[in-house]
Amino acid sequence: MLKINIWKNQKEIEKTFAVDAYDLMYGTVEDIFEILDGVDALEKKDDAALISLIQTNRGKINDLLMDVFPDLTPEDLRKIKLKELIPFFVDLFSYVRVSFHNSKN
Repeated sequence: MLKINIWKNQKEIEKTFAVDAYDLMYGTVEDIFEILDGVDALEKKDDAALISLIQTNRGKINDLLMDVFPDLTPEDLRKIKLKELIPFFVDLFSYVRVSFHNSKN
């Protein structure tokens, strides 16, 4: 299951979006790989590079989130905590790997 929280304020969750299944398009995979090219910024803990990575790929990240969660609005995007995006992407890749493995069997 993939999920993302929308926060009302710093301490209170307003709503949570969740999906049990998601068919990832190849074009989306390409976009994710482009984003991941900047992961060195995370490993080096280079804040300026990380901010640049997010800023440069904001549109792709937003499109992906709104594709996975069709009821998500642009206003909801503004209420997602940045620290929750990394676990979301880890879960997304795990989901894709398991789905791909299962489709081969």
